[in-house]
Amino acid sequence: MALGLLVLLAGIFIYSEFKDYTVSQNKKNESSKLLKTSTLLAELYEAENLSKLALQTKKRRNLKAYSQKVDSIFHTVDTLKLLANTSEQMLKLDSVRILLQQKVYNNAELRKLKVRDENNAPLDSLLRTFQKMEVDLGRITPENFVPDFDQLPETTQNSIREYVALLNKNIPPNAQQSNADEVDSILQVSKTILEEAKLKTAQIERSMVEKELEIYKTDLELSQKLRSIVSAFEQEIIWSAYSENLGKQQLLKKSSQFVWATMVLGLLVISVFTFLITNDYWKVQLYRKRLEKEKQYSESLLKSREQLISMVSHDLRTPLNTIKGYIELMEQGGNSKKSKKYFKNIASASNYVENLVNRLLDFSKLESGQMQVENVPFKLSEIISDTVANFEEVSSKKSLELKLEIADSLKKPILGDPYKTRQILTNLVSNALKFTHQGFVQVNASTKEMDGNAMVFIQVIDSGIGIPKEKQELVFQEFTQVGNPSGNSYDGHGLGLTISKKLAKLLGGDLTLKSKENEGSVFTLLLPLQYVKDAPLFEKSPDLSISSKLSMVALDDDKAFLELLAEMCCMHGILLKTFTNYNDLEKDSTLHYDVLLTDIQMPEKNGFEVVEALKSGSVSHYKNQPVIAMTGKRDLDKDIFFESGFAGVLQKPFSKSDLLKLLGQFANGTGESANSTHSGVEAPEVSSKLFSLDSISSFLDSPQALHEVLETFLETTDKNMELLSQAIIDKDFKAIKSIAHRMLPLFRQLKAESIIPLLEQLEDMEPHYSNKKIRKNHKKLQTEISKLQEDIKNYLVIPQVGID
Repeated sequence: MALGLLVLLAGIFIYSEFKDYTVSQNKKNESSKLLKTSTLLAELYEAENLSKLALQTKKRRNLKAYSQKVDSIFHTVDTLKLLANTSEQMLKLDSVRILLQQKVYNNAELRKLKVRDENNAPLDSLLRTFQKMEVDLGRITPENFVPDFDQLPETTQNSIREYVALLNKNIPPNAQQSNADEVDSILQVSKTILEEAKLKTAQIERSMVEKELEIYKTDLELSQKLRSIVSAFEQEIIWSAYSENLGKQQLLKKSSQFVWATMVLGLLVISVFTFLITNDYWKVQLYRKRLEKEKQYSESLLKSREQLISMVSHDLRTPLNTIKGYIELMEQGGNSKKSKKYFKNIASASNYVENLVNRLLDFSKLESGQMQVENVPFKLSEIISDTVANFEEVSSKKSLELKLEIADSLKKPILGDPYKTRQILTNLVSNALKFTHQGFVQVNASTKEMDGNAMVFIQVIDSGIGIPKEKQELVFQEFTQVGNPSGNSYDGHGLGLTISKKLAKLLGGDLTLKSKENEGSVFTLLLPLQYVKDAPLFEKSPDLSISSKLSMVALDDDKAFLELLAEMCCMHGILLKTFTNYNDLEKDSTLHYDVLLTDIQMPEKNGFEVVEALKSGSVSHYKNQPVIAMTGKRDLDKDIFFESGFAGVLQKPFSKSDLLKLLGQFANGTGESANSTHSGVEAPEVSSKLFSLDSISSFLDSPQALHEVLETFLETTDKNMELLSQAIIDKDFKAIKSIAHRMLPLFRQLKAESIIPLLEQLEDMEPHYSNKKIRKNHKKLQTEISKLQEDIKNYLVIPQVGID
């Protein structure tokens, strides 16, 4: 398109320039006009010569030639007028015509004067004859009387004949002597008459000469004007032709420059677009290769998903059958020793399922890019030592030597993610022990300089079965296990090394493999190394020590959540008093507490208003104790809470360790601190997929307390659903949002994933929402909560250990 547009513009420009050039070429030829002008000038000179010749000879043929030449000049002038370009040229040609006509008229006048002069010439001859007649009075004839009589005009000839006749009549035949006096008197009279005529003729001739001189002068001026006009006309034509030729040269030069510029620009455009097209072509080839690679990856992914379904269905069915079988044995048997054995086997099967699920979750997060990396100070040497120590029992059972070497440079604190580093090391050491039947497993950790960057260099070396070279790339693919030539299979999910590889990449490092079949394998982990100084180290487990005399107040409109919180505080010896609204809290003037917990969204007064009222000094029992916010909102910035006066924030649902860790920061220190001996009741396994007790059980110290909390939850849920239904009927959006907010915390603690989004939608409900949408949401919520309540009731029916 760019080249086409360039060619089009160039064509338009060249066409316009060529059109102008053609127009100038199609005009009457200027050289022809110049030639005709020169011809006109020559004809003027020729006409002037003919005019002089006609005046001198006074012959008619010369006068006729002069007249024909003037007519030719008039024709030439008319032809030039047709070729004239401007009005000024037309005016000059008209002036030439007028002056030429004037010149013709002047020539005619001069000729008339010449002719009259000739008519007066016989008078002199008459006078000479009279003088001869004085001597000889013979007979007189007109031919003898006047020479050249035949050439005289007819009128003159007639006058001479009359005069001669008179003379002959008055001469006496024989009176020569006697009449001499009389004849003499006659001659004297005639001579006197002729002299008077000659005098008059001389006067006339003088006037004619003067007029002739005036005509000559006028004719000369006319000739000069004619030559001047024609010369100016000629010069104008010459200048016009020169200007036109100069314009043509400039036009040709401009066109040539434009053509060259167009060619250069065209070549530039061709070069640029050739580069772009070539670049696009290679990109297309690259994308095609990528698409083929992605297609292969998608096909392998689909195959992996099929393997996943097959593997998970098999691997989950086996431990679930084990759990189910031992539960049936527990129901039938009463032997406590056997029950402990049954519980141990159930725990083992449950741990297997939990490990599988955790790995699947990690893999899913890594695939979706949701895995977050922490950068905290920690000692890598301790992480490595602890990880290797956890496998000492396994190595001793298999009679394998477990070696460890850590460089002193790694005993300093470094910056990184200790949890993910431990996870990678655990996978590598576990695999090494799994595939090694005799010999050793060795872990070496040191530092190394690579491309100018300091790196952590960890190697896990084993003397196991090894991996064939052609299958070494497969070990990092998901759900893939590389067996040995004997066909033996090993326990596992085929995810450990895949997750380890992805985690290493996520941490900015890499995981590589060198192996030789039947000789062993070496896995090398490279991680970025960054030392830190004077920074708090990562704690391997949170210190949950709090004051034994810590007292606390909790404000929340959810009674079930308050009961759960009360059970947890009771388990850890924390004095807790709960309130469902701020007015009751404000009126109780006997309160004494070290920490106050408050929910953020409550019907009468929200958490921000509560802390504002407390800070105002209007509440007598508030002595600037720390206030901790509890919120289910996920999009609020913690800085907003701190700026509003809160001392800490707990994101619902929070675990017991989160709460105790935060409370430990505000302990009053009035009593001796002791580590908490309560870790909560072990999270029981539930068959339902609608809820989980992992989080809520961490707050409680016995199955009985868990049962009580769940029963309270069922009771409050029924009441809240009744209130919610009535609020929807009344279209009370404020009440809808308040009830949904009150219900959310415990549903989040139970991890009821199918219900939480529905309650969040109701919590964010606005008046402009359609009634149909609200009812649809409420109906779906009722269905999901009914399913959840049914599963919880089924769980409560099963007798739990520790419940009499």
